[in-house]
Amino acid sequence: MNIKTDFNKYYFEINENGKTICKLTSDSNAIGKINYLGDSIEFKTKDKWWEKFQYSIIKNSETIGSINFNWLLDSIITINQKGLEKKYILKINSFKQEFNLYDDNKIHLLKYKKTKGNFSVFEISCEIIKQPEELIDLNELIIYTYYPAFLIMHGTLINQLNGGG
Repeated sequence: MNIKTDFNKYYFEINENGKTICKLTSDSNAIGKINYLGDSIEFKTKDKWWEKFQYSIIKNSETIGSINFNWLLDSIITINQKGLEKKYILKINSFKQEFNLYDDNKIHLLKYKKTKGNFSVFEISCEIIKQPEELIDLNELIIYTYYPAFLIMHGTLINQLNGGG
């Protein structure tokens, strides 16, 4: 499975065996939208100015989770589905150009790693380290957990384009 990311056109697309599974468009600022298996999924910033870097995950007009960032740029993703709450942590490894997803028991589930492309248009491989619990569809989990990586990479690109280090 791979994820095509294009910051020039503000989207990422999840592909498996040459077929597009879904495509998310986002201005990387306040909102991201996708349709997956007939469900509408949105990522929106929360309303208060002090919550600017916190995102709500909305599925079919119902808030089902959130994304928060800590000072290390780890993403804490909380999903509430089927009456259960599950937390995931997406950790960045800048040196290896990869993101690693862990569940709340610190079990390594997924690895996102850049495989080819340039600074603004590239492909990411998605390696399944351990199959997540059946609580959530694997592709849906990838949507929820790759979005914060998309935001972090976009912020890094903007920083570089503005002369940052």
